[in-house]
Amino acid sequence: MTTPVIGAGPSAVLRAALQLYPARYRHERGEELAEVFADTTAAGGRPAVAREALGLAAYGLRVRLGLTGASAAGRLLALVAPMLAGAAAGAMLVAWLTTADRIAVHLSWDDSYGVYFSSFCPPVAAALLAVAALLGRWTAVRVSALVLGAMGMYDLAYAAWNSSFDVWWSGYIGMASLPFVVAAVLLVAAPTDLLPRPTWRTAGLVLASIAVGGLLAAAQSWDDTTFPLDRQWFVLMLIAPLLLTFAGLRGRFAPMAVGVAALVLAGPGCLFNIWRGSGGLSHLLPMAAPTVAALVLVAVAVHRFGRRETVPEVHAAA
Repeated sequence: MTTPVIGAGPSAVLRAALQLYPARYRHERGEELAEVFADTTAAGGRPAVAREALGLAAYGLRVRLGLTGASAAGRLLALVAPMLAGAAAGAMLVAWLTTADRIAVHLSWDDSYGVYFSSFCPPVAAALLAVAALLGRWTAVRVSALVLGAMGMYDLAYAAWNSSFDVWWSGYIGMASLPFVVAAVLLVAAPTDLLPRPTWRTAGLVLASIAVGGLLAAAQSWDDTTFPLDRQWFVLMLIAPLLLTFAGLRGRFAPMAVGVAALVLAGPGCLFNIWRGSGGLSHLLPMAAPTVAALVLVAVAVHRFGRRETVPEVHAAA
């Protein structure tokens, strides 16, 4: 591949962006990518060069990770996106409403701007996420999800640092914050060209996901440290979506998408509560080992004897 000479700066930027593509992809389409880059930045200044290089690098990362519209992972994420956006929004709104009295007490003795921001930014971002998902505005969905994910990551890092990385306290905060971090990553990773259009069917799916996410957050009583843990309940909440994801081994993407969305929302809390209720890893292994073995057997059986179905079409975004 020969890289066009566009000047020392842009040429170096182009070479750096192309390095994110797999070697075979660069060999087959590197010339074409370089020519398109040269044409689109010829009449532009540094902002145009930076914008095109960023887009080129982002797509190269997608190709390397297998998250393009032509990949199975990309198609799966496009199917998961409406459910994940709705479930995350519903879970955050319900979690905020159930702690509103605690927030009010906190604000009564500390009314600083930081407390107001941390108290009201998450529900506002969740409401915007829900509205954007209903309208099919995926850029707004991603921005709102990233805000929730950044807030969740900050809460987790703050808890870990102030507790000197105490496992119990970090896990306790992480079970509430990690679902929004993972949801933001998956929504950003979903291929834009496969995300569904704003139809009544998509809006209905988002509304149903908001309700399910809210009910799931309200039913688990995760914020109650004295909650008498029923380990069987949390194990079931992990096994059911895992079984759904195994369906994807034979091309059943719709149930797999449901399973992935459920695992993102419930997985961190279930794992933490199973660990907490078991009294440690040594007490957990006798129950975890046969459960994992059974899941592996199910996965092998689905892979060998399941019937393959056609992957459903996903309409391109408007």
